[in-house]
Amino acid sequence: MTSESVGSSNARILQKRADSSFSIEKADKERDRPEQTQAQQASGGGLGGIKLAVLLTLMIQNAAHALLARYSQGILKEKYSSTEVVLMGEVMKLFISGYLSLVDTSETDAPGQGLQKLMWLALHGKRIILLVILYSVANLLAYYALARVDASVYSVLLQLKIVTTAGFAVTILGRNISWSKWRALLLLVLGCILVASPAFQKDKCDEEGDTESDRRVSSLESMMGVGAVLFMVTISGYSAIYFEQMLKRVTEKVTIWERNFQLALYSILLLCIVNVYEANTKKMNSLQSSHSWFEGWTINTVMIAIVQASGGLLVAATLKYADAVLKTLATSGSIVMSAVVGWMLLGGSLDIFVAIGCLVTILAIFNFVLEPDK
Repeated sequence: MTSESVGSSNARILQKRADSSFSIEKADKERDRPEQTQAQQASGGGLGGIKLAVLLTLMIQNAAHALLARYSQGILKEKYSSTEVVLMGEVMKLFISGYLSLVDTSETDAPGQGLQKLMWLALHGKRIILLVILYSVANLLAYYALARVDASVYSVLLQLKIVTTAGFAVTILGRNISWSKWRALLLLVLGCILVASPAFQKDKCDEEGDTESDRRVSSLESMMGVGAVLFMVTISGYSAIYFEQMLKRVTEKVTIWERNFQLALYSILLLCIVNVYEANTKKMNSLQSSHSWFEGWTINTVMIAIVQASGGLLVAATLKYADAVLKTLATSGSIVMSAVVGWMLLGGSLDIFVAIGCLVTILAIFNFVLEPDK
């Protein structure tokens, strides 16, 4: 064999090794691709297919829940425990998610079949426990804030959740949000504030009917109430991104239904404790010897619980197939839908400010969605 043929053979061997190394390196990069790329793909490319369907369904669900609750408690004046409604919604979500977890054939890290698989999910939900605690703290802060600030102030500050969610999406998930989309989000906040403007008039009427002693709230308490709302919207924004990050993790393969099962299970445990506490408090205040479950429930309450359960499933689906920022857009769109349908069917307010707010909100949503990702 000549030296030229030996050199040519060695060159071919080196070229094959180089090609093989390049292929392995490319495969490693694809496997270890950061989570932010998947998040950007989920939020980019416009709204199509399952993403659009999930967002529209979530918008309708949020509006239906608000309208049913308004009709039940605001018009019919029905009296029942809201904790029991949320609890029964979580029970429905638990059974639905458990069943779908068992029949789903997607790849998962949960071993076993049937009850063995569900038991493994119940015992390996430490990250879900933190999420349940965050949701609970946010709800407690909401009650704390409403006792110290007007509903109008609360409604305005609550819309900042849109901004906090987008902020955590950038800092935690590394998502790229252009300045045009930030302007759309701020415009969305303004539109939601205008839609909530009827609460301003309500607070003014309430203050005129109150005595001086009823209106005497210290500046410190008001500041604490505002601080509680700001802390709550921060927790809410972080919770949404935290849950989205869990659903889109590449290091742990757990399906969307399995996550929903874990979330419903631990929420039920916490809500049972809260419900027992409320029952004991009511018993002590009213001097009743017993407290009956489902007291004051009607067909409207059952429908609210069903819609509540569907909302939990839809939120998880939205975070899986879209993202938390688009979820806030769907929630804002439901505010517009609730205002219009409430005015048509329930005698709600729809003045010029609400109408402008609805228009601004719709324009902001379209500006955000139609703006291409960079």
